[in-house]
Amino acid sequence: MLRWITRTVLALMALLLLAVGVALWRFASYAPADPSIAPDAAAQAYFIDDYAPARQAFLAKGQALAGRFERVEQFAIPVASAQAQGLFVDGLYVPAQKIPKRLLILSSAVHGVEGPAGSAVQRLFIDEFMTPEALQETGVLLLHAVNPYGFAVRRRVTEQNVDLNRNAAATNALYLTDNAGYPLVDPLINPPAPVDLGAWANRLFLLRAGAQIARHGMPPLRQAVLQGQYAVPKGIYYGGGALAPQLQALAPKLQALVNEYPLSMTIDLHTGYGARGQLHVFLNPPADARVRRGLETVFDGPSIDWGTGKDFYTVTGDVTSWIGTLRQHGLHLPAVFEYGTLDSQTTLGAIKSLHISVLENQGVQHGWASPADQARVAQDYREMFNPSSPAWRTKVIADSRAMLTQVMARLPRLQP
Repeated sequence: MLRWITRTVLALMALLLLAVGVALWRFASYAPADPSIAPDAAAQAYFIDDYAPARQAFLAKGQALAGRFERVEQFAIPVASAQAQGLFVDGLYVPAQKIPKRLLILSSAVHGVEGPAGSAVQRLFIDEFMTPEALQETGVLLLHAVNPYGFAVRRRVTEQNVDLNRNAAATNALYLTDNAGYPLVDPLINPPAPVDLGAWANRLFLLRAGAQIARHGMPPLRQAVLQGQYAVPKGIYYGGGALAPQLQALAPKLQALVNEYPLSMTIDLHTGYGARGQLHVFLNPPADARVRRGLETVFDGPSIDWGTGKDFYTVTGDVTSWIGTLRQHGLHLPAVFEYGTLDSQTTLGAIKSLHISVLENQGVQHGWASPADQARVAQDYREMFNPSSPAWRTKVIADSRAMLTQVMARLPRLQP
C-alpha cells in the first residue's frame, strides 16, 4: 500500500513538472498565429517604420491637401530632446468646407513605438476618406506623432519616461492619484537590476506572474498594472507629475478648434493589446449617457470593448478624454482603435506582453547584462507594437478602412 502511494505521488509530481516545463516552453516560444488574410503589397506600403520618413510622407500628403481644399492649416510643435533631433508633433487641419457641424480628430503615436501603424492609418484616411463630399460639414484634424521621441527611438514613453496616455489632464489632481494596486506588483514589474534574460527571475516570470494572478485575480492585476501610476518615475506606466510639454503646447490649438464645432470625436490609434490582427474599439465607460449613446450609434454596442470588460481595463489621463475637457459646449466622443498583436486577452498573451514591457523599461533604467540581451528585448518590443508580419499589416489597413467607412457614414447622424 505504501509503495503504491509513493508511486502515485511520484507520478503526480512528474506530471506536474512536465506541465510546468511545457508551460515555460510555451511562454518562452510564444508566438500567436497571424490573421487569415492574404498579404497585400499596397496595404503594406503604408507602413513606414522610422519616424523621419513617416513624418515626411505625412507632410507631403498635407501639402497635397492644401492644393485641393480651402483654409487648410499645417502646424508643427517642436519637442525638445537630448537624444534625438528634428522632433515635432505635426498637425494637419482641414476645416469643414461649408458648414462646421462636426470635427473628427485622428491622433497617432501617443505611444511612440506604435507610430508606424497610426501613421499608416492616417495616410490611408487622407487618401480614401478626405473627399469634397465628406468634408462639406465635417472638419478633420490629424495629429501625427504626439510622442515623436518615442516614435524615433522606438519607446512607448517620452524621454522623461512619461506615458502620455496616462498623463493628459485638465487639472493637477491626476498626478496625486493613488493606484492602490501598483505597490502589490511593483517588485514583479520594476526589478532594479540590469536585464539578464538567463536569470531565473526571467526564466520563471510566468510562474511568478501566475502566483500574483492566483493571489489577486487577473482583472485586478491587469488594472493595477495598466491603469497608470504617479509615484514611481522609473516604473512602467508612469503618468508624470505635470502635463507634458507637447500637450501643453497643443491645448490652445485644440481648444480653439473643438469649440468651432458643436460635435467632436477623437480616435486615438494604438497597437498592442487585444487579439492579434483584430481592431478593437476600446473605450473608458463614459459618465455622460449622451456620450455612450453617441459612441454606440457610431460603433455598435457589441463591437465596443468597454474598459470594464473582463479582458480590458480603464486608464487615467488618456488623451482622447482630455481633449473633451477642452470643450466649452457641445458634445465630445472619445474613442481608441487598438490593433491587437499578442493575444493579450488570453492569460499567456497578457503575461508575455507584460514581461516584454518590464524588460524594455528595466534595460533603459538599469542597463543590460549583454548586447545580445539588449538586441533580443528590442526585437521583441518592436514586434509587440509594430509587427513586421505582412498579414498583420494588411489586416490593420483592411479593418481600418472598414471601420473608418462606418465612422464617416454614421457620425453625421449624431446631434450634439
